[in-house]
Amino acid sequence: MDTGLDGIIGLDTLDLKFEAHLAGIDGENFTYSVYFENGVTDEAFEAVKTAVTSFAERYEANDIYLGYIDISKTDENVCIYLDLGNTGAEHQNTAIQGILTALNDTAGISSVIINEDAGFDF
Repeated sequence: MDTGLDGIIGLDTLDLKFEAHLAGIDGENFTYSVYFENGVTDEAFEAVKTAVTSFAERYEANDIYLGYIDISKTDENVCIYLDLGNTGAEHQNTAIQGILTALNDTAGISSVIINEDAGFDF
């Protein structure tokens, strides 16, 4: 995997407890594939939902739109979808990086790969 993209969104500046990489570019859309050391459980899914929702709600309370966020679960991982459409340029990195930092205290995360199925990688 090419980790040169990590610097584009500032992953190299974050102090995360898990491995995180940007695998490709998909326009204004970011799909976070959250992998767990012991697989995905309902508890892990709920922990991710709580962490990301709490993060986003802090900004929404101040009328700051961080983009459309959806969270789902597969057999292999938890998927967080972020669409930055209509998000102010000054808040885009806050949204992209903030999701990762919100996950930092979620137990059992082994890695997060952003846009691992994106069509454009460099």
